[in-house]
Amino acid sequence: MKQELKEILSSFFVEVVVDYSIDLPGVSMVDMTEIEVINDLVTSRTECFNAVDKKVGGANLMKWFGNLVTAHLYLVSLKNKWLSFEGLTLNENGKNAMIYILQPQLEDIPDEEREQYLRSKVASLFTKLEPVFTNIAEASGLSKQQTWGLLANSFYNHLTKWLLLGDQPKIERDVELLKSIDLSLAGLKRNPYNVTFRFVDSWWEPLEPVRIKAACCMSYLKSEGKYCYSCPKLSKDARTERAFQLKMAKENKM
Repeated sequence: MKQELKEILSSFFVEVVVDYSIDLPGVSMVDMTEIEVINDLVTSRTECFNAVDKKVGGANLMKWFGNLVTAHLYLVSLKNKWLSFEGLTLNENGKNAMIYILQPQLEDIPDEEREQYLRSKVASLFTKLEPVFTNIAEASGLSKQQTWGLLANSFYNHLTKWLLLGDQPKIERDVELLKSIDLSLAGLKRNPYNVTFRFVDSWWEPLEPVRIKAACCMSYLKSEGKYCYSCPKLSKDARTERAFQLKMAKENKM
């Protein structure tokens, strides 16, 4: 499972380090509990996209943490394993980034009391990450709800494929459990995964349903940025205009 774990985590931009003697590259999660450190990170992530509004940097940081949480949830639903680790760093690489975890360990999820086990483990993971997310919200100007909501984008982007690959009833039960975890102690009015999605027709042919994102990724605030077609901020008219722009861009490339 060791090599398989590395490959799985790498697909979520998470790298494994097993040697305690190696200094993990990047900024540690411990340091990220300091607001000054997060201020610097948010500024750096904003500037790498030639943006001014720090919401860009905050949203980008949450993209990588969203990948980390989604990797945990993949292992839960498709491998029946819980992932734990001794330490974590986030390392910037231009517009990309990578999360490094130290000494990852996999634990079999028991069939008996599975729900109680997972509820405890997922809540513990969120509790560990909450101080960092709170700092990201403060440093970027994103609301707490928006900050946490960005976690859901990564998860739901992968979920459709998981349902085709794995035990669909079990995965659906895991999703319902995830949506039911109480995060009010993190200052949230609702669990960010507990989303009722809207769907719109695609801008391409043949038409197919497109799910509106759980939270805006703030791409429109980047230098020369545009709204995503699936952005929840778009009105019906604005989405129609965005569809026209995307069609024209596609035709110009042909």
